[in-house]
Amino acid sequence: MDEASDENLQQFSISSDFFLQYIDCSQLQSAFTPLRKSVRSALWPLMERKIKGRENTDLQVHIEDTLIHCHLLPLQCFSEYFEQEVRPGQPVVELPAHQVPPAAFQIVYDWILDPNRQLEWEHFVSVLSAAEFLRIPALVERCWQHLDNPKVVENVAFFVFLQARKFRSVQLQPMMLRRICRFFLSLVSTPEFCELSLEELSVLLASNIVGVFDETDVLYAACHWLLYDWGERQYAIESVMKLVRFERMRAGDLARFCVFQECAELQPILRHTATKQLVDRALASICSHRQAVNSKQTSAADGGSGWLVEHSVPMERVRLVPDTTETLAFVAGDTSYDGFNEFLHVLCTKPNIWQTFRLSEDNVSLLEDMFGECTVTD
Repeated sequence: MDEASDENLQQFSISSDFFLQYIDCSQLQSAFTPLRKSVRSALWPLMERKIKGRENTDLQVHIEDTLIHCHLLPLQCFSEYFEQEVRPGQPVVELPAHQVPPAAFQIVYDWILDPNRQLEWEHFVSVLSAAEFLRIPALVERCWQHLDNPKVVENVAFFVFLQARKFRSVQLQPMMLRRICRFFLSLVSTPEFCELSLEELSVLLASNIVGVFDETDVLYAACHWLLYDWGERQYAIESVMKLVRFERMRAGDLARFCVFQECAELQPILRHTATKQLVDRALASICSHRQAVNSKQTSAADGGSGWLVEHSVPMERVRLVPDTTETLAFVAGDTSYDGFNEFLHVLCTKPNIWQTFRLSEDNVSLLEDMFGECTVTD
């Protein structure tokens, strides 16, 4: 009998050491090995049921007036915040409601207990905010996977933008504004467009994919924003007008703006020094470009080899093709600011009409490459 076996046997209260010579550990091991496997319930399912049932919780999470009872261990498994900043045995944790709303935390905690838990669209951005604050990489990644969905464009993208604004998501807000295409003119007809900040307006109007029938639509949209709060925004005329690509307008429209043949409402904007300079520069650029093209054609016809200076023109935006009763009437009708406002009224009365807007063939493949087919189909 080896030394280890002797030590094991000596732990029992046996009256006589003489008896030990009649038995060894292998006999004891064999005698007490169960004939059948245990039928006892597994531990982890029982623990999971109790955790999901909020039994014997050991942590209270306070968010404003809301009290949520939780188990700390599951939170520590996924959240770096709870792992690093909550002391062992700490009974209460206070979280900031502006970053972790109560409803969002409840969804986050449910997701920790069940990774297949649905992230409702009403609270989607607030869940992302909470996941970022609580430092839950897996949930942050899942939220961004949702945002990469090609269906998160147009009006859906603007909804996400409005939600992201509440949480001051500097990464999400501009991303969503750059996903608006056919919905642009309908957006201009809403109060939410007029309430954009100058920075937000700049991101939107700088986008190459906003869908318009003509660049004058962008000019009128910019004027619409300025006039909404003229007393405060008149000082931003130069910044806003620089967002308009005047070189992409028709020469006839530019000439009309140049001699101020437009409604009285727009006169303070059109007569502003910055606007006049931009219009004059665009007219000069268009004329120079035409002269260059004509000279190039003449040179080619004469067999000349002279060189010409290429004039840079701002990139064209996504163009919409008028092919419905409303859009054909808009394009063929009054091209003034008053006509633009009448079309905005039509868009207000028919909120879903933008989904019938058709893109020019040149733009369809571009947007399919960027977002898939969701942004070019109904």
